[in-house]
Amino acid sequence: MARILRDIFYKTFNVEEEIDEDLFLATVRTFDRATDEGFGIRDRRDPEHDFYEQIRGNNEVFSAFRTHRMQNDIASQLLDEKGKLKPFYRFEEDVQRIIGTYNTAWLETEYDTAVIRAHQAADWRVFERDGDILPNLRWMPTTSTEPDPVHAQFWGIELTLPKGHRFWKSHRPGDRWNCKCSLEQTDEPATSEYGIPLSDYIPSAGLDNNPGEDAKIFSDTHPYIANAYPTADKAVKDFLERRKG
Repeated sequence: MARILRDIFYKTFNVEEEIDEDLFLATVRTFDRATDEGFGIRDRRDPEHDFYEQIRGNNEVFSAFRTHRMQNDIASQLLDEKGKLKPFYRFEEDVQRIIGTYNTAWLETEYDTAVIRAHQAADWRVFERDGDILPNLRWMPTTSTEPDPVHAQFWGIELTLPKGHRFWKSHRPGDRWNCKCSLEQTDEPATSEYGIPLSDYIPSAGLDNNPGEDAKIFSDTHPYIANAYPTADKAVKDFLERRKG
């Protein structure tokens, strides 16, 4: 971070149009570790190897957007209240809160959630494979010490529905930060349509997808992407293309 701060302060790279390689690598390696922990490392002989590689590819996209957002948030602190460049020592002090937020508070939650969602993606792949034998999914109780009250109403009644039911398109374990609920495959009877709880339930931004279907641990509605700086799309595209080249 000390090197990155100096590069931003002395403008040795363009924070709007470029992405810091080291910060990106530190970020993507974190989410790849979470993927390996939750989904499992899959070699070329594994039938899920291609899907595993898709997840890792999407981790690169997410990490590039995260890096672009972080480096631009840091750069936003370069000027003082009068619009003049701060002395480096003051700039360095002023960005510590931003660095702490990204590298500790947010990253810990993101990592834990990524592990959970990667594991749920692996489960979903099994659900698809075994759907003819065990066609229904049951919402299982959370292991969290602070249960989400919305999710609690689902596992509280042992909600059980076919894997293809529309309910699973907008309600799933893992669609709230640090959710520790899970699904279990079963051949037991499904819950009556009249027994499905009604609510104005909205998944958290970035968690409204099914990672077992699109191979994205975090969706494109995540604020790093949805609320990115104006130049982020091009910067991410150019950066990832250069890495492939």
